[in-house]
Amino acid sequence: MDENENTSSKPGSFLKSQLEEAEETLLQTFSLNTALDFAISKAKDSIEELKTIHALLEETGESSADRAFAVAGKYGRQASDYLSAVSEAGQAGYKNAGDIAGLSIAAQSAGDLSSELANRYIFETDKAYELGGSVLKLTELLDGCSAITDHNAISMTDLAESMSSAASTSASCGVGIAETTAALGTMIAATGQDGQKAAEALETILLHIRQISDEEAGIDAEGLANYEAACNALNVSLKETRNGMSYLRDPVNVLRELSAEYNRLNDSDVRKKNLLDSLGSVPAATQFDALLSQWDTYEQMLAQYAGGTGSMAAQAETAVSSWEGSLGRLNNTWTATVGSIADSDAIVTAINLLNNLLSTINKITGALGPFSSMGLFAGLFAGIKNVGKCRMSVRIS
Repeated sequence: MDENENTSSKPGSFLKSQLEEAEETLLQTFSLNTALDFAISKAKDSIEELKTIHALLEETGESSADRAFAVAGKYGRQASDYLSAVSEAGQAGYKNAGDIAGLSIAAQSAGDLSSELANRYIFETDKAYELGGSVLKLTELLDGCSAITDHNAISMTDLAESMSSAASTSASCGVGIAETTAALGTMIAATGQDGQKAAEALETILLHIRQISDEEAGIDAEGLANYEAACNALNVSLKETRNGMSYLRDPVNVLRELSAEYNRLNDSDVRKKNLLDSLGSVPAATQFDALLSQWDTYEQMLAQYAGGTGSMAAQAETAVSSWEGSLGRLNNTWTATVGSIADSDAIVTAINLLNNLLSTINKITGALGPFSSMGLFAGLFAGIKNVGKCRMSVRIS
């Protein structure tokens, strides 16, 4: 029996093969339609991104978006994120706004920080410690913070939030950046409370050590005297004599000595209670107890901060290699490719071209019509195939 006779003798098999071929063709069309929809969607997104970039280039005075795409792409962010950071840094008075923006983008990527928090963390710490916008010193800050969060169960968000709030008071009380970061990190890790509570507690502790009254914080002369008396009861003095003059001691040295004496006492010892109560705040007392009780953790965090070189870059690299970071890089690359970015004028040209392209596509898809009804055709084909199978089974049997 030849091939034609074999095919003609099995009409059910022939019909089945034709239906499968038709379905395959339809699915290919669906794939094209899906790809077209994706391209249109991404083109629309690119137009909005390019408009934002153009506005930011005009605002910041940047002549080219090349650096924006390069820096943003490195950290899995959009070019507009970088340019927004440049704008914020410029408004804050930084002459090296581009470099500061690069640090902000890196911090956002490494610690999953919001742009607002990353900028505030950098700006407030730089101002409080008079770093002069030094990229080197600010990188040390971000590296140290990243190293601490990498070794402990605390988030960079909480640490950045607490440092942003406490930096001014800590600096004015003579406590360094590393010491402040480690103290805040210890309290956050030990209590499980957020960064703002840790910052408020540290400010209260430092003001008592430095004997500074603060009406808004509820710290008065009587409270300061009670605190000094509680410290003296533990044989820890807030003052020292040099050249016949009395001076307040370094806050970190006071805390270190308090920790040693505090941890020698039984929990029932009234001197513990008196020291904590002298702060006049239950939340601050809870944080103070955590700091003194976990002084070993403080020392460890201090060492982690000192050895944190490259930590932010490492965390950022890990974040960029994640699914979200890869998607961010893809979106950034797509916009750069579609726009063929070189300068502000090129962006305007790219936007106009994309608008014209989308307008043309909309007209074509509107005229074709069947793209919108392919789902119905797919259902019909599936139904026909199933009916065909039923009928074929009856006839063959």
